[in-house]
This record gives sequence, C-alpha cells and structure tokens, in this order.
Amino acid sequence: MNKTMYLLMIFVLVLGACSKANENMVILTENYPPLSYIEDGEVTGFGSDVVNAMQAELGTAYPIQMKSWDEAYTTALTEANVLLFTMDRTPEREDDFHFIGPLGSNVASFYANSNKIIIPKNLEEARTVAAIGTTTNWFTEQFLLEKGFTNLISKADPLQTIQLLADEEVELAVFTDVTLPELCREAEVDPQSFTAVLELLSSDYYIAISKKTPSATVQKWQKAFEQIQTNGKLEELRGKWFGQ
Repeated sequence: MNKTMYLLMIFVLVLGACSKANENMVILTENYPPLSYIEDGEVTGFGSDVVNAMQAELGTAYPIQMKSWDEAYTTALTEANVLLFTMDRTPEREDDFHFIGPLGSNVASFYANSNKIIIPKNLEEARTVAAIGTTTNWFTEQFLLEKGFTNLISKADPLQTIQLLADEEVELAVFTDVTLPELCREAEVDPQSFTAVLELLSSDYYIAISKKTPSATVQKWQKAFEQIQTNGKLEELRGKWFGQ
C-alpha cells in the first residue's frame, strides 16, 4: 500500500469516527416529578420513560443526565445534539428549539400560602404584590418577564421555590398542576398548604432538541416518537404514570 492510499484510509476512518461522534446525543432533564426525577439513583418519570422508549426504537442507550433547568436549558440553547425534556412550547421558544410531541398538557397558576391567601384578580394586581417565587428559565418565569414583572424571586431549583412560599418569604409562587404535588412531597411540604388563586396559562409540554442539531438527527427522533404513538407504547406510559 502506497503512502497516499494509507493516508486516504486514515482520513476516511477519522471522518467516520467524527461523524459517528457527532451523532451522539446529550440527554438532559431536571428534577420535575412525576415527569423526571431520581429514584434509587436512577432517573425515572413519565418523560424519562418516553425518551427511553424512543431510544429503544432507535437502538440507542444514551444516559439521561439530571441538571438544574437553567443549566440544561442554556446547554440546549447553545450546543448541538442536545435533547432536553420536558419543555413547554411557547412563542418565546419556538425559534430556538425543535419540538417533538406533545407528551401532555398542564396548567400554570399563581399559588398562595393557605395561611395567608392573597387573591389577585388579574396580572396587573399580581404585579403589585411584594414578591413572586419563580424557577429560573421555566416557561412561567419567561412569560412573566415578557409581561414586564419586576417582583420575581428566581431560584434554580423548584424545591427552593416551594420553600419560599412555604416560609412565606413570597406572597405568590408559580407552579403547574402536574408537578406541584410531587414537588411538595419531595420538599416535605403539605400540598394542601398551597392554594391556586389565579390561572396564568395552559400549555403543552414536549421533548426539545437543540436548534443546532442536524435535521437528519431530529427526524430520526421524530420518527421514533411517531412509532411509540403508533404501537401504543406512549398511551401505555400515560396510563402507568397518570392512570388514564
């Protein structure tokens, strides 16, 4: 084998290895029960099960990494080949991610401490309270910032947001109906100690893929989602987690 052929073979091998590496996905989520959380050292939850069912269709087994939402969101916003779940699909996010789904829907509301209930009639009244607890880069916080709210106390961990309201350090906090009960249990706070006082918005939640990811990769994951819809696995998982 001459030197030219040898170098050509090395180039092809390296190129192939790089191409394969570029197809690897970083899969990120946050502590957001029952959609994603840690149990016995493993990431579990409805969203996690859906992603793993899609991986079974794809023949992959990328690990799911648990991060704060702010860190995971920033990574997905800036890097290629990042899958992030679950993410509510909002106009503010539409151009920044590819969306696969929806997986389900939720309702976000302002909650008050049941010991000191404040009931704003509308967003304008909510804007006048001393402080509102939010979680960094959650769609609800992004929505309020877009509306010009300046009275937000932002925490990276939703359990810290729970604690703000439990300790009456804020007058209101924003959560969704799907995840608040489990978050309260993790924080060892009685869910009955919080009262929904004003609906903020309703939305669907999805699996998001970073915008810089090649379209062929996005299409593979989209096809895998369609397959678990068609074969009944998605509905089976909904029944497992929500009894529907």
